[in-house]
Amino acid sequence: MDCNVIMDLLPLYIDDCCSEESKALVETHLGNCRKCKQIYMDMKAADSDDMIKVSPPTNIGRINQFKASLFQSVILFLSFLAIVIGVTLEARTPVGTGNGNWAYMLIVPATAFMLSLANWYFVRLYKNRAVFSNCSLLVTAGFSICGFVWAVFHYGSLASCYQYLGVGIVVSVVLCVASKLLSSAYAKIIGKE
Repeated sequence: MDCNVIMDLLPLYIDDCCSEESKALVETHLGNCRKCKQIYMDMKAADSDDMIKVSPPTNIGRINQFKASLFQSVILFLSFLAIVIGVTLEARTPVGTGNGNWAYMLIVPATAFMLSLANWYFVRLYKNRAVFSNCSLLVTAGFSICGFVWAVFHYGSLASCYQYLGVGIVVSVVLCVASKLLSSAYAKIIGKE
């Protein structure tokens, strides 16, 4: 085998990145050629300090912070949009038995979800991502319960709103689960384990 071909294969052989056939050829040649064997020994013994060290980009943390901020802004905007839609629909509902329906079904759950996003500013205080996401779920549930209690007292008549309260509770449960999942994703973006 030509020594030039072996010289081309040596870096791959040292890094264990060549095929089995190439590996066998290099080993056979190194057993027969002193010059190539010496070059191989020198390459293998080369100090790792002589190699170029590639350092990871230093701005990855800033990129992740930007992604997290953008993610949080989109979630906050969508929550606010849901509240605006609920308030608009509530304002268009005629006064009477249907009054408060949109508050139960959309405004209270969306407001609770949006208020729970304040918990995201304290993500670094939590031990890990699981604790943070569970606390986000509990904060959303707590705000939802407070909102429903307020709505019952504000609108005064719970009997006429049972079906809407049920829809609101389902929406609140969905938003509690969304809060848990989204807060976990947010924590992952910023590097929380």
